[in-house]
Amino acid sequence: MHASHINPDTELKALLDGQITVGMSGGKTEKVTVYSDWERPTNGLPADFIVIYVNGNIEGVGAKVDYASGYLLVSLYSKLNDDGSVKANRVKKILEQFDTVVEGASTEHYFYRYDMDRFITPTSPNQTSGYSVTSLNLRWHTKNNFNKQ
Repeated sequence: MHASHINPDTELKALLDGQITVGMSGGKTEKVTVYSDWERPTNGLPADFIVIYVNGNIEGVGAKVDYASGYLLVSLYSKLNDDGSVKANRVKKILEQFDTVVEGASTEHYFYRYDMDRFITPTSPNQTSGYSVTSLNLRWHTKNNFNKQ
């Protein structure tokens, strides 16, 4: 197993791209932008976006075993209302989509599940950034076909 090939954040980003939407005025919807670890820009951010972070160490079983596991932190950022309050309904509708898209999801090389011991960090407003942040913890592990490329 090569450490440079372990990228659960980028495969989850690819899975989520285009799958999470948010309602707009006039009944239209807009896709929520998804960034993998370290890709988020510092300016020109959309009103709602998701960042997937590698969260902690990546564990293996042994040098000759094609298996790795670890944690991801999936953070939803949503622009605050003009008065600084959280857009609670909007956040809830976006989070509800995770239940069907993320829980038990499988990509080419990884399997993802919510980490039930530390499932969610409740939505918190950040007056400095102007966004609320809600974080979900996921556990991931490689699948049997990981090194068979």
